[in-house]
Amino acid sequence: MSTPPTLLNDDGTASIATALMMSHHGFRRDLRRFLATLDQPAVPAAQTDALREAWQSFRTTLHHHHEAEDRGVFPSLLGQERGLAQVVDGLTADHRRIDPLLERGDRAFSDLLTSQADALAIVRELNSLLEPHLATEEAELIPFLRAAKTFPPPASDAEAEFYAQGFAWAMHGVASDVLDQMYAMLPAILLEKLPAARSAFEDRYERVWGERSKGATRTPIPDA
Repeated sequence: MSTPPTLLNDDGTASIATALMMSHHGFRRDLRRFLATLDQPAVPAAQTDALREAWQSFRTTLHHHHEAEDRGVFPSLLGQERGLAQVVDGLTADHRRIDPLLERGDRAFSDLLTSQADALAIVRELNSLLEPHLATEEAELIPFLRAAKTFPPPASDAEAEFYAQGFAWAMHGVASDVLDQMYAMLPAILLEKLPAARSAFEDRYERVWGERSKGATRTPIPDA
């Protein structure tokens, strides 16, 4: 297995590459949690509502992530390097394969008491599709994003809140020195909203998975 890229650049600074890979870390972290929880004889009935909410949050985040790539990241990268066309075509095709799985997951997670086996099978399939997809992005695209070291200011307060929620999700389990560098590149309106967003996410995470904070990774691979 190849060595995963570091979240920070070689000079110790954060970049748009850091933000993208923190999202990758979040997807891998949550998929691990879903797999471990669903791969047991029976999910406790008291946990099913929290798991359904966690799935809805996960699938919405993944869908928005792919939309942002399709509409923004991929076209921008192709403008820099036309040699990425074949890679981007493959990644875009992966997005189209993943979307139906998310819809099937919605149905399975709607009633885990009767569909736990289906939910587990879907999460396993999603994991098998997403892992090589993320690894390809990290190997082929991340080097072109290292030089981008500013995050565009949100256009509205609502957009700032949306981004704050996303960063709160992605930051959970990332090393504090990485987060310090990430904070240094974020606009003030986003920094103002992050403490509350992170606290709220920690509360939700504990409610679903039974722990408040764990892990201090410096790569897109969770260390816990």
